[in-house]
Amino acid sequence: MTEQVVLAGASVRSLAESAVAAGLQPLCCDFFGDRDLLQLLEFSGGRFLGRLQSFADLPGLLRAVPADVPLVWSGGLENAPDLLEELCRSGRPITGCAPAAVRAVRNWRNLCRWVVGTGVRFPETMACPAGRPRGDWLLKPERSAGGAGVLRLADADDSWARASEPWGAEGLLWQRRVPGTPISMVFFFAGGRAVLLGASLQFCGWRSLGAGTREFLWCGNGGPICLPQALRQQAMAVAESIAAGADLRGVCGLDFVLSGQELWLLEVNPRIPASHWIYDSGQRGLSLRLQLGRLERQSWGGQAEGFRVQLVVWSPQEGDPEMPLPVSGAFPAGIRQADVPADETVQPGAPVFSLLLETDSAAGALQSMQRFGESADAGGLFWRNAAAELAAELQSFRVQVRSGAEAGEIA
Repeated sequence: MTEQVVLAGASVRSLAESAVAAGLQPLCCDFFGDRDLLQLLEFSGGRFLGRLQSFADLPGLLRAVPADVPLVWSGGLENAPDLLEELCRSGRPITGCAPAAVRAVRNWRNLCRWVVGTGVRFPETMACPAGRPRGDWLLKPERSAGGAGVLRLADADDSWARASEPWGAEGLLWQRRVPGTPISMVFFFAGGRAVLLGASLQFCGWRSLGAGTREFLWCGNGGPICLPQALRQQAMAVAESIAAGADLRGVCGLDFVLSGQELWLLEVNPRIPASHWIYDSGQRGLSLRLQLGRLERQSWGGQAEGFRVQLVVWSPQEGDPEMPLPVSGAFPAGIRQADVPADETVQPGAPVFSLLLETDSAAGALQSMQRFGESADAGGLFWRNAAAELAAELQSFRVQVRSGAEAGEIA
């Protein structure tokens, strides 16, 4: 009988694909119930447990699953450590980080302390300032994911007071903005040590993908990228410092900004991050096998090769500038549509679907997107806009590492 695994999070389609590639039978619940997820489960013999309205629904859905089936949790649940504790008390095997570790890494004061001596820096951060700080700051909800709700507040901007009202003073952080290139890194933690699975560019606020004025909204990843040796060593040092301080376990993501050959740590995602697809592709569900302890002494064959791009298309919010967005199903050969919504109507500001592209290099990915943009229709305009934003991301990365023989290598 095929081994089962429960997958739960805001969206679990990509994890379900990794589970099937690993020879597992996924039992899934998330907020979307996407069409391609349901098709995959039907094909693989898995099962969709139900669509979550909130994470509070999760314990009820799990009552229909034998208690010995392990749970792998993903995006969004890091903001619900009390629920994770409840699940742990149920006796079900819960993989990855314990609730105490989740709380520890979601505390910015701990991150500020753990970067000391690693060569990595942490932005100036404060909670509930007495007055409006001067300079270039970000207003960040403490419990958010994917850059949702993050606002940039310049000196002349008086919107900070209005922006903070929905969250309340205790639900917000002020963090000084660090200009540079957003980078995601994925590590496997065990026994207080860290293994780097890879690094990727993180796409934020792409107008071509419908982000509009949401400058920090997560719009996908591209990688793997090759960082200079000095930066890799710093990333390893901070990962192991965090592992020692918080007892991290399993596959986790660390988000950075690369600015002037310096790494600035922004946050820790104590679970398998969305960029896992970059490293799982062609490696038989690497992240799931690591998270479940199914590799034992086997090697996973080194870091991923080639270059993969995930673009997350968003439904514009009211007041956003009009941009040409692709129509579902109308895509060039070589592009795979994923996360296809079950509902025909997508709410403003919600994700619409993802577009996945696999090539041999970053240059190959850019050339493919530019070629897709040669069409004179609206689809061609979309790809031209997206290719221009990818080109800007690649150039920004090269500038930050100052384009040496090794430093300028992307993939």
